[in-house]
Amino acid sequence: MARPNTAPADSLEETMESLQQTHQSLQERLAELDRLRSLSPEEQFEVQIIKKRKLALKDRIQSIQSSN
Repeated sequence: MARPNTAPADSLEETMESLQQTHQSLQERLAELDRLRSLSPEEQFEVQIIKKRKLALKDRIQSIQSSN
């Protein structure tokens, strides 16, 4: 028999883990780009996009944590 009371918590934990993994992946990509001597215009644009995505993810993670 399913436990309906734990399903939202499990889902929330999965969501948090997914958000944190995505944030870590973006951080790793930024580190790769930082190691390059110079960035192409495309790479510079990618850095901007990654930073915005990381910030949005961080805000979402903090929002979820504060609502618990």
